[in-house]
Amino acid sequence: MTGADLPDLPMEWLMQPRWLPTLRASIGVAVVLSAIAALAVSYPWRVLEVLLVTLWAGYGVFLVWASRREHSSTRLEEDAIVVTSGAEVSRLTRADILDLRTDQPGERAWRVQAVRRDGRLITLLGVPPGELDRLRRWHVSAPPGRR
Repeated sequence: MTGADLPDLPMEWLMQPRWLPTLRASIGVAVVLSAIAALAVSYPWRVLEVLLVTLWAGYGVFLVWASRREHSSTRLEEDAIVVTSGAEVSRLTRADILDLRTDQPGERAWRVQAVRRDGRLITLLGVPPGELDRLRRWHVSAPPGRR
């Protein structure tokens, strides 16, 4: 099943816009620079000022550090579903997946999960429950080389 077979099928679902971690890192850099500027302006330094500026700079460094691995998504490829959660990447082929289902029955469902052959549940990040039928069609279709 290719993108041509299902033209309206999104190939990737994101938990947040791609630009958001970059924005967060930019804010972190601005916080660090403002801490350095505050330290330069407040000379001669007192202990309280140095402590507050150090905490403020630490917050900026944390924002930059945390935004490095903030990508969470589910991507549909021709032969697998790839779930990325930070630095952890799970690649689920058709053979790995026993079933695709929602977390709750009916209208209360708010996420889609894949049941692996070993019984573990993998949440497909960013995939709305309305996409379940499309993903099930992908799951039961023949892989590209076996048609």
